[in-house]
Amino acid sequence: MIAIALASRPELLLADEPTTALDVTVQEQIIRLLKKLQKDLGMSIVMVTHDLGVASEICDRIAVMYAGRIMEIAPSRELFENPLNPYTYDLLRSIPSMERKGKRLYSIEGTPPALDRMPKGCPFAPRCEWAKDRCRQEVPELLQYGKNHFTRCFCTEELRRERGKEEPVHG
Repeated sequence: MIAIALASRPELLLADEPTTALDVTVQEQIIRLLKKLQKDLGMSIVMVTHDLGVASEICDRIAVMYAGRIMEIAPSRELFENPLNPYTYDLLRSIPSMERKGKRLYSIEGTPPALDRMPKGCPFAPRCEWAKDRCRQEVPELLQYGKNHFTRCFCTEELRRERGKEEPVHG
């Protein structure tokens, strides 16, 4: 499929879950191939994936989505080192790591909303430990923090304060 998509030498490749259901060896080969083609052809790639490990290897910038909304956008490294949205933070906490070896894996409580029955307010509010009444009533705007970091959340400052007390999310 990748070869067919590249036959016309596009300026933009939309890669929708290109490594899903592949073993890690083949996954790595696909990632290396995409990076090489990107460089050789001067092509941009928009990757859709649920695999944050894959995203961290190939993406310069990451947009994290929840229930059809962009919740956070940041340069890849910054997103992993300094998540500003509770959903992004929780996703990163759920990735197994050697630093947390022997500890219980973190999971996000609750279930995503049905897209035909979205809650009023922030779609992540029913599952968010930082959610306030305002979060359940209003949809936050996507606001800029720093040069290239954006988040959609009323609780960013609380998250930043609490995170200041603990070790990095993912390293």
